[in-house]
Amino acid sequence: MHRSSNRSQMGFTMIELLIALAVTVVIVTAAVLMFTSSVQSSSRSLKYSEIQTEARAALSQITRDLSQAGTGVPLNGIPIPSLVTGGIDPNFACDPNLCYTAPDAPFTQGLLYKVTPGNAIGPTISEPSDAIKVVYVDPTLNWSAFQAAVINPNGGSLTMPVATLPAPTDPAVGVTPGDVMLLQNAYGAAVGVVTAVGGSVITFGSDPLNFNQLAAPSGNIKALATPGTNPATYPPTQVSRLVMVTYFIQPFAGPSGPDARIMRQVGAHAPIPIAEHIEDMKFTYDIVDPITNALTSNSLNAVTGLPPVSQPNQIRKVNISVTARAVRPEPNGNFFRINLTTSIGPRNLSFRDRYN
Repeated sequence: MHRSSNRSQMGFTMIELLIALAVTVVIVTAAVLMFTSSVQSSSRSLKYSEIQTEARAALSQITRDLSQAGTGVPLNGIPIPSLVTGGIDPNFACDPNLCYTAPDAPFTQGLLYKVTPGNAIGPTISEPSDAIKVVYVDPTLNWSAFQAAVINPNGGSLTMPVATLPAPTDPAVGVTPGDVMLLQNAYGAAVGVVTAVGGSVITFGSDPLNFNQLAAPSGNIKALATPGTNPATYPPTQVSRLVMVTYFIQPFAGPSGPDARIMRQVGAHAPIPIAEHIEDMKFTYDIVDPITNALTSNSLNAVTGLPPVSQPNQIRKVNISVTARAVRPEPNGNFFRINLTTSIGPRNLSFRDRYN
């Protein structure tokens, strides 16, 4: 009895303490690793959710505009000035302060198409980015019951009737500088970029997109005048507003270094961002050759025919791809990225049905 009592009071041996300490270290290490893994997984999920939200927002806005492309627009597009017809090629995406893209080949053809591709004319982030221009008549300004009362002989302004509703200066849906107006009469269609509005008078002066070329021999408002009249007079002319939307990538300096976003410009107004941390945007086009009826898929610039020519009027489907980047880098300094794609067939573009 005495020997047993003494042994119970001796406590743990050094070996027992070392074993207990080792077991404790293993358990704590495992717990720390599990916690770290959980934090990393949560952070990765958050980053994925953030960039997926941005990419989906971009695709949603672009497809919404593309679904309306061509509504109310003349079937073959709208004449605009161009270098080959004696004028100047218009700018693809400019506001009064800045131009955001390089010149675009389809935009030099003297037509404002329902959808105009802009292959590789945007800034280079990871690679040259694309741009796109979409056009449709604005349903919020319905002037179908009114015609221009007076059009200046040089095409530099027009006056709407006093009774026009909504009024040109209506605070909710009225015309503002930067808007694009569509004029149509018996001699065709033309567009003008609004530079001033006063009462019932809408002025088309010098504009950042170079649409209002009053001295151009064709493609301007003056081309709608009755031939042979001097000074020029115009037949009854319908006026409406175009939603001319241009999408492009814009680089900027973010908190984690160089970054980029998708911008949406309406007319010649200042563009606004619709999705942040988007470093690339690509468009391809499925088109039908008007001569052979052959289908070309994933054309970069809506090119078809022999010799190959860009023919945006033959677009049947637009394929969209955006690459989004995480806001914060990974521990190794790299950024997490995802790519989302979608396709849309704008219902108001010219179409082709074939039955065998």
